[in-house]
Amino acid sequence: MRRGIEAANFLAARYNPVGKFIRAWNEDKYGWAIIDCMLNISLLFWASKVTGDPRYKHIAISHAETTMQYGIREDGSTKHILSFDAETGAYIENFGGQGYSAESSWSRGTAWGLYGFINTYRHSGDERFLNTAKRIAHYFISALPEDQVPYWDFRLADDERMFKDSSAASIAASGLLELAAIVPVGEKSLYANAAERILRSLTENYATWEQPEHEAILLHGTGSGTSFIDVSLIYGDYYYIETVAKLNGWKHRIF
Repeated sequence: MRRGIEAANFLAARYNPVGKFIRAWNEDKYGWAIIDCMLNISLLFWASKVTGDPRYKHIAISHAETTMQYGIREDGSTKHILSFDAETGAYIENFGGQGYSAESSWSRGTAWGLYGFINTYRHSGDERFLNTAKRIAHYFISALPEDQVPYWDFRLADDERMFKDSSAASIAASGLLELAAIVPVGEKSLYANAAERILRSLTENYATWEQPEHEAILLHGTGSGTSFIDVSLIYGDYYYIETVAKLNGWKHRIF
């Protein structure tokens, strides 16, 4: 537990109280926040629970509110990098980051947002975060190609759709199961069935079962359009296993 609290302290120390965001990098990027951090803030909710100190939770909720306001579009698509004035906290612009462009929607970032906002709802009980998670989920599901595994960005021209990202699929599948576990009975099948379709495609079309020499489980992951292209990614494997475990009755939650 001590190491977990130390990690939470480091994360909380990156919070900008004027801009109400957790910064992603150092050097000259003090005002940059990223969609990936929506999963990181679960650590802060945990820290509040085990220490009784609400400040960790307050930081997590504040960061989620800022991400919800500036990082999630009306249609549920997400932005990767948000830029703020580190001195005044004013929002400046967004960057494509690992996505195709500032106006596109990086598929793994969309998955981070989906999972992160449902976790934030689970820890806070704030319906705004649940509704945001649903909006992202609907965008993700509707934008999937026929084999249920997205390209590395959802907004690529047809002639640019070259590389899939199996990691985005596995992250989203696990997040969709979290969503299915929380929503009313009449909504559960929408998210659970989507997760199972994704998992089935990953298992049948993207796994290394017939390549015993391969160290990873999933093939065809993509870090971005310029790096780690068509490779295995460790977080793709992790969330694949997590999804399988949930479907087999695993109730423990790391996040």
